[in-house]
Amino acid sequence: MEEQSHPQNGQVLDVTRLKALAHPIRIALLESLSRYGAQTACGVADHLGESSGSTSYHLRQLAKHGFVREVEGRGTARERWWERVPEPIQTTSEMAKSPATRDATRILAKTVTDGRSQTLNDFINHSESVADDWAETSIIMGLTLHLTLEEAKEVSRQASEHLEKLLSPYRGRSGGGNTRPVELHLNYFPLIDPGDQS
Repeated sequence: MEEQSHPQNGQVLDVTRLKALAHPIRIALLESLSRYGAQTACGVADHLGESSGSTSYHLRQLAKHGFVREVEGRGTARERWWERVPEPIQTTSEMAKSPATRDATRILAKTVTDGRSQTLNDFINHSESVADDWAETSIIMGLTLHLTLEEAKEVSRQASEHLEKLLSPYRGRSGGGNTRPVELHLNYFPLIDPGDQS
């Protein structure tokens, strides 16, 4: 799932959609649909270790708020196929400050980042199972910079613009052929000084 802290292309979450999404199972459903493509409630339940009744309910709630949709021309009345709507999920820094959305924003951010940490750990722990030519495409990098506020804003702006230009041709592509799911994580944020914590 793509989650951005400031708008690029796509729709910024409003309060209702944010609260509808801020549920661990719903976030996990979106992640699974993003990574593995269209699935039924039973199929995604197997991936997540949940009951099909639970995933079916949460998929309907996600559809109600425009995060997923039924795949046209696929499935039956008893077995519906679902796909993620190819729209970036965007929040704003103001949402984390607002009493009305603070908790939902934190749940969303924490669940997404926990999931990203798990996928990175899975790759590190099982990299030998990935073909060498695919493994060689990976980049695990981190660095700490000392920036002024103006410099930090400029880095954030340019990184967002460059990534959007680079990735936009691949948005909404379904799996198959010689493709495989690939994730890009970019974490860029000011460090919290221990002395500033209450």
